[in-house]
Amino acid sequence: MGRVKICLGIVIAIIIISISGIFFLDSKTDKIIELIEETKKYSDMGDTEKALESVGVLEQEWDKYHTYASILVRNDKISSVQTSISRLRSLIEKENDELNAEFANAKSNLEWIVESEIPRFTNIF
Repeated sequence: MGRVKICLGIVIAIIIISISGIFFLDSKTDKIIELIEETKKYSDMGDTEKALESVGVLEQEWDKYHTYASILVRNDKISSVQTSISRLRSLIEKENDELNAEFANAKSNLEWIVESEIPRFTNIF
């Protein structure tokens, strides 16, 4: 009977950690997306200095997010966002035409991280 209680406790702990992980990812992802949109806004206005400051904050927040998300999410999803975010600074400095595409890519990949981790009937089976 003791083993059953321990197993039940482990299953409940895993469920609680999974549910709290989904809420954590969702809230942190929204914060990163807001920073991406803020950086894009400054870049669209042509204010390179503020865009570079904003991308610095974005990179710091991404490092924090990346550390925690790597525990909950497969690495291939995170690495695609990492590639986009690491390119943003150089694209802003060069005022490259691909900048808006990189913003969109980072944003859509972040949204995909959350969408793919929410348990649904289609991705459970």
